[in-house]
Amino acid sequence: MPIYEFSCSSCGQKISVYQQGFTAIAHSCPHCGSDKLERIFSSFAVRKTDRQVYEEIRSDRQFERALKQNDPKAIAQWVERTGRGDKVPDECEETIGRLAKGEWPKKGSQPSGSE
Repeated sequence: MPIYEFSCSSCGQKISVYQQGFTAIAHSCPHCGSDKLERIFSSFAVRKTDRQVYEEIRSDRQFERALKQNDPKAIAQWVERTGRGDKVPDECEETIGRLAKGEWPKKGSQPSGSE
């Protein structure tokens, strides 16, 4: 189901509205109550298949060089570059942190705080 974004002409707030179907529904700003909302263009994501992700990784020459050089820092940089600014998942933070310091994760170790 589509999620539409609107900008309130009165207070300037941007809001997202989940809307079933394609029929226009009148909405009001939850911040100021105004009904003067202008629909704005919003980005969207297209998911890749697992195979597409795998092929993209395989074709990344910078990643291939990092693996061949056995360089943990280069692998951490690759993770940062391909993450496109997204936060590293909590369960990966310790591993990526070690790689960034030039350390390989310890074989068989568990992240701190896990049982």
